[in-house]
Amino acid sequence: MKDRQGRWDMFDDYVVDFACDRAARSIRTAIVTLVEIEGSSPLRVGAQMAVAETGEWVGYLSGGCIERAIAAEACAAIRSGAPRRVRYGRGSPYMDIRLPCGGAIELVIDVGIPASEFQRIDAAFHRRMPCAMEIPDAGGPLVEGGRTGPFRRLCLPRRQLVVAGIGPVTVQLARLARSGGFDVIVASSDEITREAAAVDEIESRAIGRAAGERLLGIDARSAVVLAFHDHEWETGLLPEILRSDAFYIGAMGSRRTHALRVMRLKADGFDDAAIARIRAPAGILPGVRGATGIAASIYAEILQGDALATGDLLMPLQPERRSPGRSMTGIMPSGANSG
Repeated sequence: MKDRQGRWDMFDDYVVDFACDRAARSIRTAIVTLVEIEGSSPLRVGAQMAVAETGEWVGYLSGGCIERAIAAEACAAIRSGAPRRVRYGRGSPYMDIRLPCGGAIELVIDVGIPASEFQRIDAAFHRRMPCAMEIPDAGGPLVEGGRTGPFRRLCLPRRQLVVAGIGPVTVQLARLARSGGFDVIVASSDEITREAAAVDEIESRAIGRAAGERLLGIDARSAVVLAFHDHEWETGLLPEILRSDAFYIGAMGSRRTHALRVMRLKADGFDDAAIARIRAPAGILPGVRGATGIAASIYAEILQGDALATGDLLMPLQPERRSPGRSMTGIMPSGANSG
């Protein structure tokens, strides 16, 4: 994703928009996928980098210690015109490149991906639809017992935060999530709150107290937070939110406030399982004060919920199920609440 100055964020988790942009300019671009981890890693299997033949890249596959080496290897693969599988760390032929954790990772570098493939994935992301991309075998595992390809890599749209509320917690939470790569929507009746969000180019919507008020576009990649001090504002919003596929639902307020919330929802016909989806009081850091601290506490809980909901990103692609050429399939992540 580009920043306000039009520069790409090198350490973004989403790489296809960069690849799509470069391919549209006839700049050859490789996709590098993490397919094997030995020991600890800050990333999960399936993490990706996009590397252009110019040496530019977006994404990361380590704690920042070997990305330049990966980019150089990807450029070499682009020049050769053939995919390859490489290993860094323990058991690697690259004796001068070590992982500080003492473990190892294996990567598949895929080259020659057509621009149309990047465009289809990017278009699915804009529709907030999951899809898949095929990762070639590229020579198989480099140590005994490693994962054998080819693989299907699940491609998920950006996480989304819908925060409905008034005041500084609403704005600070929106800012945190945006800096973390979320698509963010602020829904508020308060013009000052909406204006503060707009300063950071965060989308905002005006809402009212009407029963059945809508927060459109909540899907399985969405977190929703109710950040009202006047909890009557929740009345028209919570039924819709509880019927959605949101992976996280949080609400501010005391335990007494939540007990009253539960009573209202039961009166509206919601069962215990549905109500239990609400994290209240929202956040995982007890005792924090101030808008920034409360927002950070809620944001941490959202990230925790996302990790639990996403499931595996990389799966073996069985030969008998492989379609001719490259393919993309609309699929939902395992563990996601798909309704």
